[in-house]
Amino acid sequence: MNIRKKTMGGGRSVLALMVGIALWIDGLAAATPADAPVEEVQAIWKTQQISFYFHSITTFYACQSLESRVGTLLAELGANKDVKVRATSCFGNEIARSPHLRITVTSPVEATPEALAELEKTRSTRELTARVRGERASEATEQFPAYWKPVSLSRGSLRLEPGDCELIDQLKRNVLPKLAIRIVKDGLSCSPNQISPNQPRLEVEALTMMPRADDKAEALPGKGDQ
Repeated sequence: MNIRKKTMGGGRSVLALMVGIALWIDGLAAATPADAPVEEVQAIWKTQQISFYFHSITTFYACQSLESRVGTLLAELGANKDVKVRATSCFGNEIARSPHLRITVTSPVEATPEALAELEKTRSTRELTARVRGERASEATEQFPAYWKPVSLSRGSLRLEPGDCELIDQLKRNVLPKLAIRIVKDGLSCSPNQISPNQPRLEVEALTMMPRADDKAEALPGKGDQ
């Protein structure tokens, strides 16, 4: 009898503990709702040239295909539509063995005092360029709202394949550190001399211009399909 009573008492304790954990989890969910507003940061556009040699031993791309793929990835990472990618050591549909990639990209950076001071140093060059293009010189210095957009460099909408692992890895090492990119989870595992059986996967947060009011419902996390 004593043993039975003790067992029943232990059961009630476990049940109480389980109920307490469930209530605690519900409290966390209520404190961090999926529709929590996205934090805005003030940003400016920064234009820069980035170049590196792309070396691959498992997958080779045609020049135009490589340029297009890199441009698409950079656009997904917050670059504006004027991003330019040029493989200088090959042309058209030639297979790029070890191409030299030259990238001209304009992307958001946080409007810190340091970033604004750096932008001021190039004022005269930007004003001249704007006059040639018939644009307003102030556009380059205007601040705008941006947010840290979660981006998964995996198969998904980017249609990446296992053979793209080396490309993602070299962009991670040579390009992403120069942009406003925060690596959240690095799941890349490129196998030397063979195509990995797994999809390349790199989870990042990219500083991206806040979408217009009409597009926010679909573009922001928790507000619709990505």
